[in-house]
Amino acid sequence: MLKVREVMTKTVTTVTPDTLVKDAAAILALRNISGVPVVDGGKIVGIFSEADVLKSIKTTKKDMRLIYPSISTLGIAFQEEVTQREIIEAYEEIGRKPVKEIMSTRVVTVAPDIPINEVIVQMVQKSINRLPVVDKNVLVGIITRGDVIRGLAVEHAVGEVEGNKS
Repeated sequence: MLKVREVMTKTVTTVTPDTLVKDAAAILALRNISGVPVVDGGKIVGIFSEADVLKSIKTTKKDMRLIYPSISTLGIAFQEEVTQREIIEAYEEIGRKPVKEIMSTRVVTVAPDIPINEVIVQMVQKSINRLPVVDKNVLVGIITRGDVIRGLAVEHAVGEVEGNKS
């Protein structure tokens, strides 16, 4: 059975809780990744992801809409169209905050020697896209949905090649 250590990404990009959101988002964009562990003093304290940024923008825009409550007796809410400029302004506001204000703090980790099927179950049941891999309380890698799929594809291809040899 395929193990986490066989498919995980060993070089892990991390940020600190005090990294500004705009800087952390730039790291995600430059590295073409969707999230990173947030590490403080060698300990994982959160996960920062693109979803955290988008949720924060959505929350900001939602709060802005609450300024203009509906006065309709039919209960039909009229919503102003959000302009691109408003989105950019909301992003700039969020970008000035430290990662610790918007990161996910419920971090699920896995050990390097657990089977991939256990990772798949955790990812599906908990709607998780990435899991830090920890060995003796030390971050040794990260496993993403992409790592899992690539590992399964390679395992399947190797199995087919070996099956054709017999």
